[in-house]
Amino acid sequence: MCAAARVASSVMQVTNLDRSINYYCDVFSCRVAVREREHDAVLLLTPDDFQIYMHVRKGASRRQVSEIGVHYVMWSADTEEELARISERLRAYDASTFTQVYGGVTFVDGCDPDGIRVIVAYPSPEQIPREIIAQRFHG
Repeated sequence: MCAAARVASSVMQVTNLDRSINYYCDVFSCRVAVREREHDAVLLLTPDDFQIYMHVRKGASRRQVSEIGVHYVMWSADTEEELARISERLRAYDASTFTQVYGGVTFVDGCDPDGIRVIVAYPSPEQIPREIIAQRFHG
């Protein structure tokens, strides 16, 4: 067996830290692990301990999608019921949240308070390995 690296964290720049903390804790049941008020920074942990570092970018406005780099991080729900609950919480923040099914996978697509795209899928890649790439990810 080979050793492998795995994605453990993401780093996000936000315009309003409290608003973003509330959003990610409410929608995805994150918890605050570390908060540094003097630096306008926080480390959030998801229920499975994925790390989301956030910091305020002074003078920034809502994000515009760039042509290169990471565009968003996808989430997966453990159950169809949990996907439905997350979907409702997303809609409370973003009325334009929508759902699409592709290749047997349901995708819920919305935005966080800074316009960062949020996608949640069910079933997870562990439950149904992906055999096709959804059109939305072709660019």
